[in-house]
Amino acid sequence: MTEKNISEKTKLKNKEHSLQKNDLITLEITDLTEEGQGVGKKDGLVFFVKDSVMGDKVEARILKVKKNYAYAKVEKLLEASPYRITPLCPVAGKCGGCQLQHLSYEKELAWKEDRIAQSLIRIAGLSPEEVESKKEGILGGVLSRYRNKAQYPVQNGNSISAVTEDSSCLKLGFYGFHSHRIIETEDCLINSAENSLILNCIKDWAREYKISGYEEETGKGLLRHIFLRKGFSTGEILLCLVLNSKNLPHGKELWERLQDLSLSVEEGGQVQGSIVGLCVNINEGSGNAILGRETRCLYGKDSIEDKIGELSFSISVPSFYQVNPAQTEKIYGKALEYAALTGEETVWDCYCGIGTISLFLAQKAKQVYGLEIVPEAIENAKKNAEKNGLHNTEFYVGAAEEVLPKWVEEQKREGKDVGNLVDVVSLDPPRKGCDEACLSAVLELSPKRIVYVSCDPGSLARDIKYLGEGGYKLEKWVGIDNFPRTGHVETVVLLSRK
Repeated sequence: MTEKNISEKTKLKNKEHSLQKNDLITLEITDLTEEGQGVGKKDGLVFFVKDSVMGDKVEARILKVKKNYAYAKVEKLLEASPYRITPLCPVAGKCGGCQLQHLSYEKELAWKEDRIAQSLIRIAGLSPEEVESKKEGILGGVLSRYRNKAQYPVQNGNSISAVTEDSSCLKLGFYGFHSHRIIETEDCLINSAENSLILNCIKDWAREYKISGYEEETGKGLLRHIFLRKGFSTGEILLCLVLNSKNLPHGKELWERLQDLSLSVEEGGQVQGSIVGLCVNINEGSGNAILGRETRCLYGKDSIEDKIGELSFSISVPSFYQVNPAQTEKIYGKALEYAALTGEETVWDCYCGIGTISLFLAQKAKQVYGLEIVPEAIENAKKNAEKNGLHNTEFYVGAAEEVLPKWVEEQKREGKDVGNLVDVVSLDPPRKGCDEACLSAVLELSPKRIVYVSCDPGSLARDIKYLGEGGYKLEKWVGIDNFPRTGHVETVVLLSRK
């Protein structure tokens, strides 16, 4: 459930209510939003209540009232849900990251599976019977140290004009819920254990050389974000500093400190890490984007190595790479299973990133074409294909909604029957889903099977509806929990031509 998708039945219809900001009310929590906020109803209003779970009975204080919905916070837990647990993280509820730490994992998985199913029913227009009969359940994962990438926002602990040698001159951690207020924490339990050691080293270096943090209000300050990426199979760690400038002062001194840093930590079966490269990314804009367009390697390597299954990959800073390696192997394994390749098929892999799904499919396909908008990712993809000896691949730079329709038109001009050129299409779009121009081109290609990997059930269901109207039916779907303790869930879907 989302704030934008409140059922029409729950909306007020010219009905006045007396509830106002700061009122205390009693609520029974019956559901969760995708952000992990509890959902309750009173006097015709839908309430979104942070830090509550389904089954809770709470006394809540109203924070904001809109026409059809309102926000509230828990003042007193009157009756705890049987699904409620004690969070392990000391900043749970303050940090905006892991929204579901107070919910049992068994219930989290059931809720995520139901969320996918309800999206397919409500948005894609499929019947409950069809959705239920086509599901293959949901695959859970480990709850700690599963992320191979972390992005820490940085701000000044003091005013920029008064940076001192005080240890608090840099403030870094994670943004609070729905804010750009940084919640500082010594460690994050879903990130690599080495990260806290690296962050402390950066803070010491910044304090000594008076490196300032970025301030959104003024646009001043040097260091905006700290970006860390680790190869779990190799232990290689890549550090990138996102700068509000084109130059990093005292970068050599930082690199030397990092080389001397002992990362003697080993948790969760991961290979102990070692820092192999220091990069900078230039972002002098005023928007919310973390990375700018230019990335430079100052010392060491500009990428790390990692393995998924039997395949090896090089991963650079701007390239898309799934954050949970163990679950990623399950995702790509399902994609390969659903593609049902025999060695005779031609495949298009849209939104291919560094070629991860492309290369999984290339192991069993005749020919694979990969498409990705990020140039650095395509360079990685070509290197990865060469590294793994998969020469039945070609990769193109560009937006899927531009390149694929253009390629289809070129084939038409050459007199080819585009409906017989491609056997399987793989789609792995960002959270917003596929552009309609991309889906239209897929329908023209008329592949036997479409494998859709999604990180958002809503956009997935919308695109399935479009493809269904174009002649495709749902064959199978499975949920994969790529982001435990958060509201996000991954889905792999197989569609076949009717």
